[in-house]
Amino acid sequence: MPTKRKRALWSEEQLVAAVCAVERNILSTYAAAERYNIPRRTIRNHLKSGNVKKTLGRKAILSKDQDQESELVSRIIRFAEIGLPKTPRILRRLVYKFCEMNNIKHNFNINLKLAGKDWLSAFMKRNPIISKRKAQFMNPARAQKLNKFIMDDHFAKISKFYDQLDLKTHPERIYNMDEKGCRLTVHHQHNNIPAGTLVAKSAKGYMTNELFKDFLNHLAKYWVVGKVMTYMQQSMQLHGWKYVSQ
Repeated sequence: MPTKRKRALWSEEQLVAAVCAVERNILSTYAAAERYNIPRRTIRNHLKSGNVKKTLGRKAILSKDQDQESELVSRIIRFAEIGLPKTPRILRRLVYKFCEMNNIKHNFNINLKLAGKDWLSAFMKRNPIISKRKAQFMNPARAQKLNKFIMDDHFAKISKFYDQLDLKTHPERIYNMDEKGCRLTVHHQHNNIPAGTLVAKSAKGYMTNELFKDFLNHLAKYWVVGKVMTYMQQSMQLHGWKYVSQ
């Protein structure tokens, strides 16, 4: 956890004066640091960058100039709108992958391949539009009835989404991206698979990145004209982050 301590007990005016004094050879960096009570490294950094604006901490991992953070926020909101909200752990993993894919320097955990909890906490504070919700226990009676308000809101959003993509009149544009379990026993074998079906398997027994790419390449052969919608189960979201988003 980050420590709480008093930092940068100097003003931006003091920083400007210190940088100007060093640039005009009036003071050395050591003397300027002592006179204006500013760390010598801070003065050197601002002399090197030419920027005299007061900032705290290291440079942000996701650049605001390139709209990287705003793009991430819009994607998170978009996933939530279509019924695929991200848990904090999945979000940390996706951010790590995003930085690796785009060669962005970071200090995340390389072994776990996750962004830090402190980074996530600061990210949530910078973007209050994203809310964290905790799943609540639901007894059987309530589970049967659910919640009318939530259900109405859910289907209203789906209906709006269908209208945006004109899916109500073109249901052939809806694709269900899910794994299929096939029995290998003598009885109840599958004998009605459509011609041209691509069959693949993995040693792990579930979807992998390579299988997901093969699936998309095969699906592209039968892709219909116009905007489409794909249903993905939770385990496929991490594989789809890199390829579907592009």
